[in-house]
Amino acid sequence: MIEVKVCGVQLHETIDQLSRLAVRYVGFVFAPSKRQVTPELASELAAGLPAAAQRVGVFVDETADEIRRIAEVAGLNVLQLHGDQTPEFCQQLQATTGLAVWKSWSVCGDERDEALGAYVGKIDALLLDNERGGSGRSFAWEEIPRLRSYAEATPLFVAGGLHTDNVLELIQTYRPDGVDVSSGVETVGVKDPEKIASFVQRVREQR
Repeated sequence: MIEVKVCGVQLHETIDQLSRLAVRYVGFVFAPSKRQVTPELASELAAGLPAAAQRVGVFVDETADEIRRIAEVAGLNVLQLHGDQTPEFCQQLQATTGLAVWKSWSVCGDERDEALGAYVGKIDALLLDNERGGSGRSFAWEEIPRLRSYAEATPLFVAGGLHTDNVLELIQTYRPDGVDVSSGVETVGVKDPEKIASFVQRVREQR
């Protein structure tokens, strides 16, 4: 079963729709961004989600203490880390919070990607993205088999430039464990109900 994560949620209307669609992973951005929310707003929004939904917090090079504070206020289940966090940092955060830790990996397409093997056993999932995460652009998907060999059995989510018209190709060709969408289900920077429904339906057709 391929999981869906919708990231950058800011509105109650979006929460209502994701609840109806039973989307498992809902992402809240705490790093500086046009999609940034406060921990308090994230908590308020997350209160409208069903118990089975996983609340994912997105952080960029944040301190461990601040991540733990935000996670507690927002009631997070998953910590998604972007930036220069070491495998040891991830493992320690995992141990001290008891929460799942995902590490975002900016795909380089060369030998630098071999370093992601050091995260095996220290995180709960890898999120593959392009070298400028959050840009809405995809990386070279043909790198996925090579990256999977470094990641061993670690679940792989794919982000970057996904939308209804290309997610089917990704799934059929590379079978990631999950897909992460944000700008691909937006219209003029706002989550679009029709685009979200279409994206989720397209993914679930492949389950």
